[in-house]
Amino acid sequence: MIHRPDWQALLFVPVGAERHLASAIRHRPDAVVLDLEDAVAPAAKAAARTVLRANQAQLAEAGIDCVLRVNGAIRAMVEDLNAADHSLLQAVMVPKCEDAHPLRNAADLTDGAIGLIALVESPAGLHRLTEIAAIPQVIALMLGSEDYSAALGVDPDRGALDWVAAQLAVAAAARGLIPIGFPGSIANFRDLDLYARQIGRGCDLGMRAVAAIHPKQIPVIRATLAPTEADVKWADDVLAGLQAGGGAVFALEGQMVDAPVVARARQIQAALRRHAKSTAGSA
Repeated sequence: MIHRPDWQALLFVPVGAERHLASAIRHRPDAVVLDLEDAVAPAAKAAARTVLRANQAQLAEAGIDCVLRVNGAIRAMVEDLNAADHSLLQAVMVPKCEDAHPLRNAADLTDGAIGLIALVESPAGLHRLTEIAAIPQVIALMLGSEDYSAALGVDPDRGALDWVAAQLAVAAAARGLIPIGFPGSIANFRDLDLYARQIGRGCDLGMRAVAAIHPKQIPVIRATLAPTEADVKWADDVLAGLQAGGGAVFALEGQMVDAPVVARARQIQAALRRHAKSTAGSA
């Protein structure tokens, strides 16, 4: 059965980078993305594959989910997945998804038993987002903000990705998938105030998880994705009114409450539980 995670904070680590992996384990993200693609030079990939299973075992011992970012070219993807211990893989991240073909390849190579994260990194991928999201093994859609911005020739921090993030969030919601990312640069780990604002903007657009490249980003992700005290109080009041027999439609502080409003209140409470679980795992 495909693992259906409830992630908020993921962290990229190059395969074979022992110091970075040890740091990732100390910071306890919900999942570590062991990267065999962009983070490993072509000449170093063969050596990295020889230590992949040891890296997976370290994550399993720490109780942290393992995602493997494979290379998109079919020959390299075969080598990547042959090197992995599939029993210790919670998902495979497939890069540069401009159509469904690399996802189908990954599904075939994992016997359809491991969830896939489709990394959308170009306008061509966004154009085929419905096709990509429809692959049965896909559990998440992720915005590759750096590559997407390069394809457009724009700065990722100047608003061009807002519409892209919104489209990805809508496609994910339609299929019950996790929308990962935010409209901004994933590479920023120094200006954490800007980073938090961009994640918040992504959350406003429907994004629900973030993949980081530096451990300093993890607490910012968790804090920003957590429901605010005001949101939690509002949700509690709505559900208390429902339990008090308010009926299918009732008024709360001048606002009409009906089924969609109740659903949003329950979503806020579910987000609070996710945050509590994620924070407890990092303690």
